Amino acid sequence: MRLLAAVLVLAAPLFGQSLCSFSVTPTTFNIGSQAFTGSISVAPSGSFCTGWPAAVDPGVTWLHITSGPSGNGPGTVNFTADANPAGIDRRGTMSVASTQVLVAQTAKPCTFSVSPATASFPVNGGSASVQVTATCSWQAASTDASWIVVPFNANNSNNNPAGLVNYTIGPNGCVTGRSGSIVIQTGLVGVAPSLAIKQDGSTANLAISTASATVDAGASDGRLLVSTGSGCGWTAASDVSWMQVTAGGSGSGNGGVAYHVVANAVATRTGHIKVTPVGVVGGQLLTVTQPASGPPQPAVTSVANAASYSSTAVSPGEIVTIFGSNLGPASLTLYQLNGGAFPVSIAGTQVLFDGTPAAMIYASRGQVSAVAPYGLAGKTTTNVQVQYQGAASSGVAAPVQAATPGIFSLDASGLGPGAVLNQDSSLNGGPNPAAKGSVVAIYCTGSGVTNPASTDGAITGTPLPLLTGNVSVTIGGIGATVLYSGGAPQAIAGLTQINVEVPAAVTAGPSVPVVVQVGTAQSQAGVTMAVK
Repeated sequence: MRLLAAVLVLAAPLFGQSLCSFSVTPTTFNIGSQAFTGSISVAPSGSFCTGWPAAVDPGVTWLHITSGPSGNGPGTVNFTADANPAGIDRRGTMSVASTQVLVAQTAKPCTFSVSPATASFPVNGGSASVQVTATCSWQAASTDASWIVVPFNANNSNNNPAGLVNYTIGPNGCVTGRSGSIVIQTGLVGVAPSLAIKQDGSTANLAISTASATVDAGASDGRLLVSTGSGCGWTAASDVSWMQVTAGGSGSGNGGVAYHVVANAVATRTGHIKVTPVGVVGGQLLTVTQPASGPPQPAVTSVANAASYSSTAVSPGEIVTIFGSNLGPASLTLYQLNGGAFPVSIAGTQVLFDGTPAAMIYASRGQVSAVAPYGLAGKTTTNVQVQYQGAASSGVAAPVQAATPGIFSLDASGLGPGAVLNQDSSLNGGPNPAAKGSVVAIYCTGSGVTNPASTDGAITGTPLPLLTGNVSVTIGGIGATVLYSGGAPQAIAGLTQINVEVPAAVTAGPSVPVVVQVGTAQSQAGVTMAVK
């Protein structure tokens, strides 16, 4: 009998727990953003119930049990909820008698304003500030960070308690004005007050290399340079049928326009090529005048580096392109090797430097390509003429300097992706970038004399001729180690190959600027390569 009583005493807690349950009401509170006081009722069911606890779940700092944190039998748990200081809803839980009680609190109503609501800036840009008044957290951000610059800490943190946002507007390089805004981000759906910003453009932001040109009566080709801000779009078109834009009909930023003029068998005529900024009615005009047909005498309009199209000077061994009219045959005619060397005459066309025929690459009516003789070394000027079928052009005086480096570009425009080979001899470009630390080959011309001396019109063999001038290369503005600078093997003398190691510190990208310097002369700006 005593044994039975002992067993019942020991079993009582287990038996009692199975007969006890608690009813907790309510289990959900949906409250507003203000401070709140609430009560929760606890009702046990069963005759063997022990005590029950009540506590705010870990991590919930805004709920507080003020009374009734525990009890035996029926009881009430009183709690408070802090006011919601944020502009977003929040949820917290408490555990009462092993039951989860949810408190859902709405966001604090957020009111805010910006002053001023609009701002206008001149073409040169400037700095200003906007006052933000708000009752909830916010962050200021630019819709176009390329020209509207907002500090990273422009918010209502301790870094900026007054809500004043300072910002800077960069210069506008376009003819057209532009619009943007500074948006005040609050995290609330559909709520984004903003400062509307407008900036003027300027017609002075678009220029062309020349406003007029007079061409020969025969068919000819010409080139026009366009200068404007980066990202500023433009188009080019002819207003007459006898002059066509052959390349550069549209562009963005600096670029070039190539045009062709057909032969004139009638009377003197005038036409225009108009370069128009996108979104603007006006623009810049090139006026082209062409006389009636006469004797087919060659006319030289410019002598330019074949890679950069710079016409400031020529150098010994520089591959040049000569533009003009009646310079050669109607269709492009390429060289044919003569005894393993490049010829000095193609289809009746010759290029003379101080009366000495130069090695030639091709000839056509509108342009010819030749290699300036290495004998120009030491001279200060040279007289350039083109002869075709016995008729000679007027001489063009060109300055001579030791080096006039120009990097060849892939599209022959003198700008954009350069003629660069990766270490595996593949063509460098956006989808095929060079690795940092790898070796690339850059192809250019106008690098000056070599040692051993190069022979006019010869194909470069061994020993390889090395440049005598000091050579340096920058990639992305960082100096690259030059491993080789001299003649390009198995190519015409005058084509230079420069092997460099891509700097490890260069910033990768599809259009990294490349500049070659020989002595004190630098290659043209705007040539790029791809680096990964």
